Amino acid sequence: MCIRVRYEAFDPLDAFQPYNADTGVVTLPDALAQADTLVALRAVLEELAVEQPAFGAVCWCGEAILVLPRVPSQRRSGQVTHHGA
Repeated sequence: MCIRVRYEAFDPLDAFQPYNADTGVVTLPDALAQADTLVALRAVLEELAVEQPAFGAVCWCGEAILVLPRVPSQRRSGQVTHHGA
């Protein structure tokens, strides 16, 4: 897959560019509901003239983009991982 998806908090009043061509990263608001993530990603890609199929989202190379469920940062710590919390 040629692009990556990152979630970040941002101020809606600031100028926001969702795609960074240098890094190949699409940035989406972290407050976005999981169900709306794919819709927002498709909208960004369509603005970049990447034709999208009826379902899902595809990269420039044609590979499907998988949007994995977001895991809160506190659940990713090493202590939680090793102790099974």
